[in-house]
Amino acid sequence: MRNCTLAKKAHNSFHTNQQRGTDMRKIWSTEDILQLHLSRRVFLGGATALAGGVALGPFLPGSAHAAGGDLQIMAWEGWELSDELADWRTKNGVNVEVSAIGNQDDVTSKFSSGNPPPFDAAEYNQGYSDLYIDVLKITKPLDKAKIPNYSKENLFDVFYDKPTWYRDGKLHGVPYAWGLNALVYAPDKVEKPASYTDLLKPEFKGKIAIVDDTLATWPLAATLAGFGSKFPHLTKDEMASTFENLVKYRDQARVISLTYGDAVSLMVSGEVVAVLIGWTGIPVETAKQGLKTEYTIPKEGATTWCDAWFMPPSVDNEETSYKFINEAISPEIQAKVVTRNAAGVVSSKAVELLPPETKALFDYSDVNGIFKAAPLLGIPPLKSAEHATYADWVAAWNEFKAG
Repeated sequence: MRNCTLAKKAHNSFHTNQQRGTDMRKIWSTEDILQLHLSRRVFLGGATALAGGVALGPFLPGSAHAAGGDLQIMAWEGWELSDELADWRTKNGVNVEVSAIGNQDDVTSKFSSGNPPPFDAAEYNQGYSDLYIDVLKITKPLDKAKIPNYSKENLFDVFYDKPTWYRDGKLHGVPYAWGLNALVYAPDKVEKPASYTDLLKPEFKGKIAIVDDTLATWPLAATLAGFGSKFPHLTKDEMASTFENLVKYRDQARVISLTYGDAVSLMVSGEVVAVLIGWTGIPVETAKQGLKTEYTIPKEGATTWCDAWFMPPSVDNEETSYKFINEAISPEIQAKVVTRNAAGVVSSKAVELLPPETKALFDYSDVNGIFKAAPLLGIPPLKSAEHATYADWVAAWNEFKAG
């Protein structure tokens, strides 16, 4: 699981290329839109070698000239496929150097600089698709012929050639794993909440944690305020109403948790009995520490996330990067990595390879229905005369947290 020590402070500034005659540094100014976007999958533990980058062997004499060679990637801890692709690396003479992602802005700043480093692949959340593909243009169009596992036969329909990752006949991102954000509670301490509004009952006073994960919390907050179908395109008045309604939940909360790792600690210590908004990995982590918690989707629904691999234009080892991404979505590797992280597979062929407890996390017989009920969403627009912008949401969120 992702280490909470990997969560980094937001960068003071972004130095990006000019796009379409616009100075992107003006768009990505700290006071407008930079915010610490902490992963839903950041958990407890000490510092790891991944924090500064780690090489995944084998480092064989002359291996740089062997088939495969060196591969540099950016990945969340637990998702870099260090164990899952150990045999593949040995067989192909591939040396993988990993730079850990603490939050998505680490990736944004890395590849939108004036002189981006020669990384070969990186992960990104679907909320950033428009920004990465259309605005910053930091995703290299991919040759599907070099990713044979990217096929109708291997992938669930919702992940194949969909606009989130596929534009104008070109593939920019390869969906890799997904999940749902909803509510996690301690069944031995409180009754199962049927609605998020149950958290407003007296017995939850001072006993809930709200996690500082805007990609998960903002859509839910809009839903609770009656604007769910409009997110991320709310007017400023609708956005203000959304946060006014969320104040009720803040008043019930013990803390706004910086990371999911902090939320896990609070549940294990007994300081909180429910997490708004949680995900399927939390019960796995609390169980390791002797506490039973359960993930549940209240009647208002859940929000979804999906991470994908992309190849930056500065790619240095393109052929091996294609092979790496292709392996990442193979049924066997899919089953291993989501079992490790309590998430969902994008490969339909991987479902039969999952252990019962991992398979039971989602209704794989109706994946289309899951994403219809909780569609993948982006971040609010960077610029708009009609709707609240991303900068507006960041400012309102920071004010909410400080209230």
